[in-house]
Amino acid sequence: MTLSDSGGGALERIAPFFGRTYDETMSLLLSARHYVANVQPGEPFQTDPDERLQMNCEAMRLTTRLAQVMAWLLAQKAVAAGELTREQVRDERFRLGAHELCLADTDARVAKTSQKLGDLMGQSRRLFERVARLDRQLGV
Repeated sequence: MTLSDSGGGALERIAPFFGRTYDETMSLLLSARHYVANVQPGEPFQTDPDERLQMNCEAMRLTTRLAQVMAWLLAQKAVAAGELTREQVRDERFRLGAHELCLADTDARVAKTSQKLGDLMGQSRRLFERVARLDRQLGV
């Protein structure tokens, strides 16, 4: 389901970027879910407990990035639908959070162990950085 399919018409008129970003985020969430459920269990690092723990932490960083972005997008959709005001979403509860965790630069190290997870980490980081810029612009 795309944002525009789910009643996001007002949001699409205000900023088409949000619909594409929502779709990108949803696609990455589904890819992350597929990775964690189907790919990660068979990767070679699974035999080393220390490395397995490290990669599980990185998979959690991936899902945290994507969850933060999705929550932010849904708050913006609520503004477009008239469910929240622009002033309300300036509150910290609706702002993009977990910057320190989400922007920790571990993607290159992860890619050496798992190319698939490294790719997902890179995509999610770029997405988080774009949304962080928007959050700063809209939150002023």
